[in-house]
Amino acid sequence: MEVQGFEIKKTIGRGGMGTAYLAIQESLGRQVVLKTMNTAQAEQTDFLERFLNEGRIVAALRHPHIITIFDIGATDDVVYMSMEYIEGGDLKDRIPLGFTINQALSVIENVASALHYAHGQGVIHRDVKPANILFSVDANPLLSDFGIAKQTTVDAELTSTGTILGSPFYMSPEQAEGQQVDGRTDIYSLGIIFYEILTGERPYPGDSAIKIIVQHIQSPIPALPDEFKAYQQLLNLMLAKNREDRFETAGDVVAYIQEMQDKAERASRAAAEHANLAAQRPKGFDSFLSTYKRTLALVAMIFIIVGAYGGFYYYTQSVAITSFATRTPPANVNDGAGGTAGAGQTDGKLASSGANEEDVVKALEWLAQTRLKQDKLTEPAADNAHYYYSRLLQLDQERAQGGFVQIAERFVVLAEKEFSASNFRQAQTYITLGLQVQPTNKGLLALQSFIDTRDRSALENLVDFFTGNG
Repeated sequence: MEVQGFEIKKTIGRGGMGTAYLAIQESLGRQVVLKTMNTAQAEQTDFLERFLNEGRIVAALRHPHIITIFDIGATDDVVYMSMEYIEGGDLKDRIPLGFTINQALSVIENVASALHYAHGQGVIHRDVKPANILFSVDANPLLSDFGIAKQTTVDAELTSTGTILGSPFYMSPEQAEGQQVDGRTDIYSLGIIFYEILTGERPYPGDSAIKIIVQHIQSPIPALPDEFKAYQQLLNLMLAKNREDRFETAGDVVAYIQEMQDKAERASRAAAEHANLAAQRPKGFDSFLSTYKRTLALVAMIFIIVGAYGGFYYYTQSVAITSFATRTPPANVNDGAGGTAGAGQTDGKLASSGANEEDVVKALEWLAQTRLKQDKLTEPAADNAHYYYSRLLQLDQERAQGGFVQIAERFVVLAEKEFSASNFRQAQTYITLGLQVQPTNKGLLALQSFIDTRDRSALENLVDFFTGNG
Protein backbone atom coordinates (compact mmCIF):
# COMPACT_ATOMS: atom_id res chain seq x y z
CA MET A 1 0.00 0.00 0.00
CA GLU A 2 1.30 3.43 -0.99
CA VAL A 3 -0.25 6.76 -0.09
CA GLN A 4 1.36 9.92 -1.36
CA GLY A 5 2.87 11.98 1.43
CA PHE A 6 3.04 9.09 3.87
CA GLU A 7 5.57 6.35 4.54
CA ILE A 8 3.78 3.17 5.53
CA LYS A 9 5.57 1.34 8.37
CA LYS A 10 3.25 -1.55 9.25
CA THR A 11 -0.34 -2.72 9.40
CA ILE A 12 -1.84 -2.25 12.85
CA GLY A 13 -5.46 -3.22 12.26
CA ARG A 14 -8.15 -4.32 9.86
CA GLY A 15 -11.89 -3.77 10.03
CA GLY A 16 -15.02 -4.03 7.97
CA MET A 17 -14.55 -0.58 6.52
CA GLY A 18 -10.81 -0.43 5.94
CA THR A 19 -7.25 -1.01 7.09
CA ALA A 20 -5.20 0.98 9.61
CA TYR A 21 -1.46 1.50 9.21
CA LEU A 22 1.29 3.02 11.28
CA ALA A 23 2.84 5.64 9.01
CA ILE A 24 5.11 8.67 8.96
CA GLN A 25 3.64 11.91 7.65
CA GLU A 26 6.59 13.00 5.53
CA SER A 27 5.83 16.75 5.55
CA LEU A 28 6.01 16.93 9.37
CA GLY A 29 7.99 13.80 10.19
CA ARG A 30 5.44 12.64 12.73
CA GLN A 31 3.94 9.23 13.39
CA VAL A 32 0.29 8.93 12.48
CA VAL A 33 -2.37 6.28 12.10
CA LEU A 34 -3.38 6.13 8.47
CA LYS A 35 -6.83 4.68 7.96
CA THR A 36 -7.64 3.72 4.35
CA MET A 37 -10.85 2.69 2.67
CA ASN A 38 -10.95 -0.81 1.14
CA THR A 39 -10.98 -0.46 -2.64
CA ALA A 40 -13.90 -2.86 -3.09
CA GLN A 41 -15.96 -0.99 -0.55
CA ALA A 42 -15.04 2.43 -1.90
CA GLU A 43 -17.41 1.73 -4.78
CA GLN A 44 -20.27 1.36 -2.29
CA THR A 45 -21.57 4.83 -1.66
CA ASP A 46 -22.81 4.17 1.90
CA PHE A 47 -19.44 2.77 3.04
CA LEU A 48 -17.58 5.68 1.48
CA GLU A 49 -19.98 8.18 3.00
CA ARG A 50 -19.63 6.51 6.39
CA PHE A 51 -15.85 6.64 6.15
CA LEU A 52 -15.82 10.32 5.28
CA ASN A 53 -18.49 10.96 7.90
CA GLU A 54 -16.19 9.72 10.67
CA GLY A 55 -13.45 12.06 9.52
CA ARG A 56 -15.72 15.09 9.38
CA ILE A 57 -17.29 14.32 12.77
CA VAL A 58 -14.09 13.70 14.71
CA ALA A 59 -12.23 16.52 12.99
CA ALA A 60 -14.85 18.91 14.35
CA LEU A 61 -14.47 17.65 17.93
CA ARG A 62 -11.86 19.17 20.20
CA HIS A 63 -11.64 17.42 23.56
CA PRO A 64 -8.73 16.08 25.67
CA HIS A 65 -10.31 12.60 25.69
CA ILE A 66 -11.22 12.34 22.00
CA ILE A 67 -8.66 11.31 19.39
CA THR A 68 -7.47 14.05 17.01
CA ILE A 69 -7.95 13.86 13.21
CA PHE A 70 -5.20 15.53 11.16
CA ASP A 71 -6.32 15.13 7.57
CA ILE A 72 -8.80 13.52 5.18
CA GLY A 73 -7.99 12.99 1.54
CA ALA A 74 -7.70 10.81 -1.55
CA THR A 75 -4.80 9.97 -3.80
CA ASP A 76 -4.35 7.42 -6.55
CA ASP A 77 -7.87 6.07 -5.95
CA VAL A 78 -7.11 5.64 -2.25
CA VAL A 79 -9.35 7.35 0.29
CA TYR A 80 -7.57 7.94 3.60
CA MET A 81 -7.77 9.60 6.96
CA SER A 82 -4.76 10.40 9.18
CA MET A 83 -5.05 10.72 12.94
CA GLU A 84 -2.80 10.91 15.98
CA TYR A 85 -0.92 7.77 16.90
CA ILE A 86 -1.66 6.52 20.44
CA GLU A 87 1.08 4.32 21.84
CA GLY A 88 -0.49 3.03 25.06
CA GLY A 89 -2.74 0.36 23.56
CA ASP A 90 -6.48 0.04 24.14
CA LEU A 91 -8.75 -0.79 27.05
CA LYS A 92 -9.53 -4.24 25.66
CA ASP A 93 -5.89 -5.25 26.20
CA ARG A 94 -5.68 -3.58 29.62
CA ILE A 95 -8.74 -5.11 31.28
CA PRO A 96 -7.11 -8.54 31.83
CA LEU A 97 -4.25 -6.77 33.68
CA GLY A 98 -6.67 -5.45 36.30
CA PHE A 99 -7.68 -2.00 37.55
CA THR A 100 -8.00 -0.47 41.00
CA ILE A 101 -11.41 1.03 41.71
CA ASN A 102 -9.97 4.55 41.44
CA GLN A 103 -8.42 3.74 38.06
CA ALA A 104 -11.72 2.28 36.84
CA LEU A 105 -13.68 5.34 37.98
CA SER A 106 -11.13 7.62 36.31
CA VAL A 107 -11.53 5.86 32.95
CA ILE A 108 -15.34 5.98 33.13
CA GLU A 109 -15.34 9.62 34.24
CA ASN A 110 -12.98 10.73 31.43
CA VAL A 111 -14.80 8.82 28.69
CA ALA A 112 -18.14 10.10 30.01
CA SER A 113 -16.81 13.67 29.80
CA ALA A 114 -15.81 13.02 26.16
CA LEU A 115 -19.28 11.62 25.40
CA HIS A 116 -20.97 14.56 27.13
CA TYR A 117 -18.99 16.94 24.91
CA ALA A 118 -19.74 14.93 21.75
CA HIS A 119 -23.43 14.72 22.59
CA GLY A 120 -23.45 18.46 23.09
CA GLN A 121 -22.12 18.81 19.55
CA GLY A 122 -24.96 16.64 18.29
CA VAL A 123 -22.83 13.49 17.88
CA ILE A 124 -23.80 10.05 19.24
CA HIS A 125 -20.99 7.48 19.08
CA ARG A 126 -23.13 4.25 19.03
CA ASP A 127 -20.10 1.93 19.25
CA VAL A 128 -18.52 2.60 22.66
CA LYS A 129 -16.47 -0.49 23.54
CA PRO A 130 -13.05 -1.26 25.09
CA ALA A 131 -11.31 -1.56 21.71
CA ASN A 132 -12.36 2.02 20.91
CA ILE A 133 -10.87 3.49 24.09
CA LEU A 134 -7.17 4.08 23.56
CA PHE A 135 -4.47 5.14 26.04
CA SER A 136 -1.66 7.61 25.65
CA VAL A 137 1.74 6.89 27.18
CA ASP A 138 0.66 8.80 30.32
CA ALA A 139 -2.47 6.58 30.64
CA ASN A 140 -4.84 9.26 29.38
CA PRO A 141 -7.93 7.52 27.84
CA LEU A 142 -9.05 8.70 24.40
CA LEU A 143 -12.30 7.82 22.64
CA SER A 144 -11.82 6.81 19.02
CA ASP A 145 -13.51 5.17 16.03
CA PHE A 146 -16.58 7.25 15.27
CA GLY A 147 -17.16 5.16 12.13
CA ILE A 148 -20.86 4.58 12.81
CA ALA A 149 -21.45 7.77 14.76
CA LYS A 150 -24.62 9.66 14.03
CA GLN A 151 -25.13 13.40 13.86
CA THR A 152 -28.47 14.17 15.48
CA THR A 153 -28.74 17.42 13.51
CA VAL A 154 -28.74 15.59 10.18
CA ASP A 155 -32.18 14.52 9.01
CA ALA A 156 -31.07 11.99 6.40
CA GLU A 157 -29.31 9.28 8.44
CA LEU A 158 -26.84 6.85 6.95
CA THR A 159 -28.77 3.99 8.57
CA SER A 160 -32.51 3.69 8.69
CA THR A 161 -34.54 2.76 11.75
CA GLY A 162 -34.49 -1.01 12.17
CA THR A 163 -30.83 -1.42 11.16
CA ILE A 164 -28.52 -2.59 13.96
CA LEU A 165 -24.97 -1.24 14.09
CA GLY A 166 -22.39 -1.63 16.85
CA SER A 167 -20.94 -4.42 18.97
CA PRO A 168 -23.64 -6.67 20.48
CA PHE A 169 -21.65 -7.06 23.73
CA TYR A 170 -22.06 -3.34 24.54
CA MET A 171 -25.31 -2.49 22.79
CA SER A 172 -28.20 -0.76 24.57
CA PRO A 173 -31.64 -2.42 24.49
CA GLU A 174 -33.10 0.33 22.31
CA GLN A 175 -30.18 0.13 19.87
CA ALA A 176 -30.50 -3.66 19.77
CA GLU A 177 -34.17 -3.30 18.86
CA GLY A 178 -33.34 -0.89 16.03
CA GLN A 179 -35.06 2.07 17.70
CA GLN A 180 -34.08 5.71 17.38
CA VAL A 181 -31.27 6.39 19.85
CA ASP A 182 -29.92 9.36 21.78
CA GLY A 183 -26.92 9.94 24.03
CA ARG A 184 -28.23 7.50 26.62
CA THR A 185 -27.31 4.57 24.36
CA ASP A 186 -23.63 5.53 24.82
CA ILE A 187 -24.15 5.76 28.61
CA TYR A 188 -25.46 2.17 28.60
CA SER A 189 -22.43 0.95 26.63
CA LEU A 190 -20.13 2.73 29.08
CA GLY A 191 -21.95 1.01 31.97
CA ILE A 192 -21.23 -2.40 30.41
CA ILE A 193 -17.57 -1.39 30.16
CA PHE A 194 -17.57 -0.31 33.84
CA TYR A 195 -18.84 -3.75 34.86
CA GLU A 196 -16.22 -5.47 32.69
CA ILE A 197 -13.38 -3.37 34.12
CA LEU A 198 -14.37 -4.24 37.71
CA THR A 199 -15.05 -7.94 37.19
CA GLY A 200 -12.92 -8.83 34.18
CA GLU A 201 -15.98 -10.37 32.51
CA ARG A 202 -18.77 -9.23 30.23
CA PRO A 203 -22.17 -9.30 31.97
CA TYR A 204 -24.04 -10.90 29.06
CA PRO A 205 -21.92 -13.59 27.39
CA GLY A 206 -23.10 -15.72 24.48
CA ASP A 207 -21.98 -17.63 21.40
CA SER A 208 -24.20 -15.67 19.02
CA ALA A 209 -25.18 -12.06 18.52
CA ILE A 210 -28.87 -12.91 18.94
CA LYS A 211 -28.36 -14.56 22.34
CA ILE A 212 -26.35 -11.57 23.55
CA ILE A 213 -28.86 -9.03 22.26
CA VAL A 214 -31.78 -10.85 23.92
CA GLN A 215 -29.96 -10.65 27.27
CA HIS A 216 -29.46 -6.90 26.88
CA ILE A 217 -33.18 -6.54 26.33
CA GLN A 218 -34.55 -9.02 28.89
CA SER A 219 -31.96 -10.01 31.52
CA PRO A 220 -31.73 -8.07 34.81
CA ILE A 221 -28.97 -5.59 35.56
CA PRO A 222 -25.91 -7.59 36.68
CA ALA A 223 -24.92 -7.50 40.36
CA LEU A 224 -21.41 -6.44 41.27
CA PRO A 225 -19.30 -8.56 43.66
CA ASP A 226 -19.56 -7.66 47.35
CA GLU A 227 -16.28 -5.72 47.28
CA PHE A 228 -17.84 -3.28 44.78
CA LYS A 229 -21.36 -3.04 46.26
CA ALA A 230 -20.85 0.67 46.94
CA TYR A 231 -20.87 1.22 43.15
CA GLN A 232 -23.98 -0.83 42.35
CA GLN A 233 -26.22 2.24 42.26
CA LEU A 234 -23.89 3.94 39.76
CA LEU A 235 -24.06 0.83 37.58
CA ASN A 236 -27.86 0.65 37.93
CA LEU A 237 -28.25 4.23 36.74
CA MET A 238 -26.09 3.52 33.69
CA LEU A 239 -27.64 0.15 32.75
CA ALA A 240 -31.36 0.73 33.32
CA LYS A 241 -33.23 -1.19 30.61
CA ASN A 242 -35.62 1.71 30.15
CA ARG A 243 -33.52 4.68 29.06
CA GLU A 244 -35.88 6.99 30.96
CA ASP A 245 -34.48 5.45 34.17
CA ARG A 246 -30.84 6.03 33.19
CA PHE A 247 -28.68 9.08 33.74
CA GLU A 248 -30.15 11.76 31.53
CA THR A 249 -26.77 12.90 30.25
CA ALA A 250 -23.17 11.70 30.31
CA GLY A 251 -22.43 14.85 32.29
CA ASP A 252 -24.60 13.43 35.07
CA VAL A 253 -22.34 10.36 35.13
CA VAL A 254 -19.31 12.63 35.59
CA ALA A 255 -21.02 14.58 38.40
CA TYR A 256 -22.10 11.39 40.19
CA ILE A 257 -18.58 9.93 40.12
CA GLN A 258 -17.04 13.19 41.29
CA GLU A 259 -19.49 13.37 44.20
CA MET A 260 -18.62 9.79 45.20
CA GLN A 261 -14.92 10.60 45.08
CA ASP A 262 -15.41 13.81 47.07
CA LYS A 263 -17.27 11.93 49.81
CA ALA A 264 -14.55 9.28 49.94
CA GLU A 265 -11.87 11.96 50.11
CA ARG A 266 -13.66 13.83 52.91
CA ALA A 267 -14.05 10.60 54.88
CA SER A 268 -10.39 9.74 54.37
CA ARG A 269 -9.31 13.24 55.40
CA ALA A 270 -11.49 13.11 58.53
CA ALA A 271 -10.04 9.71 59.46
CA ALA A 272 -6.50 11.03 58.98
CA GLU A 273 -7.22 14.09 61.12
CA HIS A 274 -8.71 11.91 63.83
CA ALA A 275 -5.66 9.65 63.78
CA ASN A 276 -3.38 12.68 63.92
CA LEU A 277 -5.20 14.11 66.93
CA ALA A 278 -5.09 10.76 68.67
CA ALA A 279 -1.34 10.56 68.08
CA GLN A 280 -0.86 14.01 69.63
CA ARG A 281 -2.76 13.24 72.85
CA PRO A 282 -0.73 12.65 76.02
CA LYS A 283 -0.25 9.01 76.91
CA GLY A 284 -3.18 7.72 78.94
CA PHE A 285 -5.45 10.63 77.94
CA ASP A 286 -8.08 8.41 76.29
CA SER A 287 -8.17 6.13 79.33
CA PHE A 288 -8.54 9.15 81.60
CA LEU A 289 -11.32 10.62 79.43
CA SER A 290 -13.22 7.33 79.41
CA THR A 291 -12.92 6.96 83.19
CA TYR A 292 -14.03 10.57 83.69
CA LYS A 293 -17.14 10.06 81.56
CA ARG A 294 -18.05 6.86 83.40
CA THR A 295 -17.66 8.62 86.78
CA LEU A 296 -19.94 11.48 85.72
CA ALA A 297 -22.55 9.00 84.49
CA LEU A 298 -22.40 7.06 87.78
CA VAL A 299 -22.80 10.21 89.89
CA ALA A 300 -25.76 11.33 87.76
CA MET A 301 -27.43 7.93 88.15
CA ILE A 302 -26.92 7.97 91.94
CA PHE A 303 -28.58 11.36 92.35
CA ILE A 304 -31.48 10.26 90.18
CA ILE A 305 -31.95 7.23 92.43
CA VAL A 306 -31.74 9.43 95.54
CA GLY A 307 -34.40 11.76 94.20
CA ALA A 308 -36.80 9.11 93.02
CA TYR A 309 -36.38 6.15 95.32
CA GLY A 310 -37.64 7.43 98.68
CA GLY A 311 -40.51 9.53 97.38
CA PHE A 312 -42.04 7.43 94.65
CA TYR A 313 -41.44 3.73 95.14
CA TYR A 314 -43.71 3.24 98.14
CA TYR A 315 -46.16 5.83 96.87
CA THR A 316 -46.67 3.80 93.68
CA GLN A 317 -47.32 0.60 95.59
CA SER A 318 -49.76 2.23 98.04
CA VAL A 319 -51.74 3.90 95.26
CA ALA A 320 -51.94 0.65 93.28
CA ILE A 321 -53.02 -1.40 96.30
CA THR A 322 -55.57 1.20 97.44
CA SER A 323 -57.02 1.45 93.94
CA PHE A 324 -57.34 -2.31 93.70
CA ALA A 325 -58.89 -2.68 97.15
CA THR A 326 -61.60 -0.08 96.51
CA ARG A 327 -62.84 -1.67 93.30
CA THR A 328 -66.15 -3.50 93.26
CA PRO A 329 -67.05 -6.21 93.80
CA PRO A 330 -64.90 -7.19 96.83
CA ALA A 331 -63.29 -10.62 96.80
CA ASN A 332 -61.44 -12.53 99.51
CA VAL A 333 -58.02 -13.85 98.51
CA ASN A 334 -57.58 -17.49 99.40
CA ASP A 335 -54.69 -19.86 98.57
CA GLY A 336 -53.34 -17.78 95.68
CA ALA A 337 -55.68 -18.93 92.96
CA GLY A 338 -57.45 -15.59 92.71
CA GLY A 339 -59.89 -15.23 95.66
CA THR A 340 -63.10 -16.89 96.86
CA ALA A 341 -66.38 -15.03 97.10
CA GLY A 342 -67.90 -14.98 100.57
CA ALA A 343 -71.42 -16.01 101.46
CA GLY A 344 -74.12 -13.59 100.47
CA GLN A 345 -72.09 -12.11 97.59
CA THR A 346 -74.26 -13.50 94.80
CA ASP A 347 -75.00 -10.80 92.28
CA GLY A 348 -78.63 -9.78 92.68
CA LYS A 349 -79.10 -9.24 88.99
CA LEU A 350 -77.93 -12.75 88.18
CA ALA A 351 -80.04 -14.28 90.95
CA SER A 352 -83.20 -12.50 89.90
CA SER A 353 -82.79 -12.72 86.15
CA GLY A 354 -84.09 -16.25 85.86
CA ALA A 355 -81.43 -16.95 83.25
CA ASN A 356 -80.12 -20.46 82.75
CA GLU A 357 -76.99 -20.85 84.90
CA GLU A 358 -74.87 -22.32 82.09
CA ASP A 359 -75.78 -19.41 79.84
CA VAL A 360 -74.76 -17.00 82.59
CA VAL A 361 -71.43 -18.84 83.02
CA LYS A 362 -70.73 -18.65 79.28
CA ALA A 363 -71.64 -14.96 79.17
CA LEU A 364 -69.39 -14.08 82.12
CA GLU A 365 -66.50 -16.12 80.73
CA TRP A 366 -66.87 -14.49 77.31
CA LEU A 367 -66.87 -11.01 78.87
CA ALA A 368 -63.87 -11.87 81.03
CA GLN A 369 -61.87 -13.27 78.10
CA THR A 370 -62.74 -10.28 75.92
CA ARG A 371 -61.47 -7.84 78.56
CA LEU A 372 -58.39 -10.01 79.11
CA LYS A 373 -57.49 -9.75 75.42
CA GLN A 374 -57.98 -5.98 75.63
CA ASP A 375 -55.64 -5.80 78.67
CA LYS A 376 -58.53 -4.45 80.74
CA LEU A 377 -57.37 -6.60 83.63
CA THR A 378 -58.51 -4.64 86.71
CA GLU A 379 -59.82 -1.45 85.15
CA PRO A 380 -62.26 0.17 84.47
CA ALA A 381 -64.34 -0.57 87.53
CA ALA A 382 -67.13 -3.12 87.04
CA ASP A 383 -65.99 -3.81 83.45
CA ASN A 384 -62.71 -5.67 83.59
CA ALA A 385 -61.46 -9.25 83.46
CA HIS A 386 -61.04 -9.56 87.25
CA TYR A 387 -64.56 -8.24 87.86
CA TYR A 388 -66.19 -10.80 85.55
CA TYR A 389 -64.11 -13.72 86.87
CA SER A 390 -65.08 -12.65 90.42
CA ARG A 391 -68.76 -12.91 89.40
CA LEU A 392 -68.00 -16.24 87.71
CA LEU A 393 -66.42 -17.51 90.95
CA GLN A 394 -69.90 -17.77 92.48
CA LEU A 395 -71.05 -20.15 89.72
CA ASP A 396 -67.96 -22.04 88.50
CA GLN A 397 -64.99 -21.86 90.84
CA GLU A 398 -62.65 -23.90 88.59
CA ARG A 399 -63.11 -21.68 85.55
CA ALA A 400 -62.81 -18.55 87.66
CA GLN A 401 -59.57 -19.74 89.30
CA GLY A 402 -58.16 -20.46 85.83
CA GLY A 403 -59.12 -16.94 84.79
CA PHE A 404 -57.29 -15.42 87.74
CA VAL A 405 -54.18 -17.35 86.71
CA GLN A 406 -54.45 -15.90 83.18
CA ILE A 407 -54.77 -12.38 84.57
CA ALA A 408 -51.71 -12.85 86.76
CA GLU A 409 -49.70 -14.25 83.84
CA ARG A 410 -50.69 -11.26 81.74
CA PHE A 411 -49.41 -8.98 84.50
CA VAL A 412 -46.11 -10.92 84.32
CA VAL A 413 -45.84 -10.15 80.59
CA LEU A 414 -46.67 -6.47 81.07
CA ALA A 415 -44.23 -6.11 83.96
CA GLU A 416 -41.40 -7.79 82.03
CA LYS A 417 -42.02 -5.50 79.06
CA GLU A 418 -41.85 -2.35 81.20
CA PHE A 419 -38.81 -3.64 83.08
CA SER A 420 -36.98 -4.28 79.79
CA ALA A 421 -37.73 -0.70 78.76
CA SER A 422 -36.34 0.51 82.13
CA ASN A 423 -39.81 1.73 83.18
CA PHE A 424 -39.30 0.33 86.68
CA ARG A 425 -42.14 2.25 88.30
CA GLN A 426 -44.76 0.90 85.92
CA ALA A 427 -43.26 -2.58 86.18
CA GLN A 428 -43.65 -2.44 89.98
CA THR A 429 -47.28 -1.34 89.59
CA TYR A 430 -48.05 -4.34 87.39
CA ILE A 431 -46.30 -6.70 89.82
CA THR A 432 -48.28 -5.31 92.76
CA LEU A 433 -51.62 -5.63 90.95
CA GLY A 434 -50.78 -9.11 89.71
CA LEU A 435 -49.90 -10.35 93.20
CA GLN A 436 -53.25 -9.05 94.45
CA VAL A 437 -54.90 -11.33 91.91
CA GLN A 438 -52.64 -14.35 92.50
CA PRO A 439 -50.24 -13.94 95.44
CA THR A 440 -48.42 -17.23 94.69
CA ASN A 441 -47.62 -16.53 91.02
CA LYS A 442 -43.99 -17.58 90.58
CA GLY A 443 -43.29 -15.17 87.73
CA LEU A 444 -44.50 -12.15 89.67
CA LEU A 445 -42.67 -13.23 92.82
CA ALA A 446 -39.45 -13.68 90.85
CA LEU A 447 -39.78 -10.22 89.32
CA GLN A 448 -40.53 -8.71 92.72
CA SER A 449 -37.45 -10.40 94.18
CA PHE A 450 -35.32 -9.12 91.32
CA ILE A 451 -36.52 -5.54 91.79
CA ASP A 452 -36.01 -5.73 95.57
CA THR A 453 -32.45 -6.98 95.03
CA ARG A 454 -31.82 -4.26 92.46
CA ASP A 455 -33.09 -1.55 94.81
CA ARG A 456 -31.01 -2.82 97.69
CA SER A 457 -27.94 -2.87 95.45
CA ALA A 458 -28.59 0.72 94.39
CA LEU A 459 -28.80 1.85 98.02
CA GLU A 460 -25.69 -0.09 98.95
CA ASN A 461 -23.78 1.51 96.07
CA LEU A 462 -25.02 4.91 97.20
CA VAL A 463 -23.84 4.30 100.76
CA ASP A 464 -20.48 3.06 99.53
CA PHE A 465 -20.07 6.13 97.37
CA PHE A 466 -20.65 8.59 100.19
CA THR A 467 -18.68 6.62 102.79
CA GLY A 468 -15.70 6.16 100.50
CA ASN A 469 -15.92 2.39 100.34
CA GLY A 470 -16.78 2.28 96.63
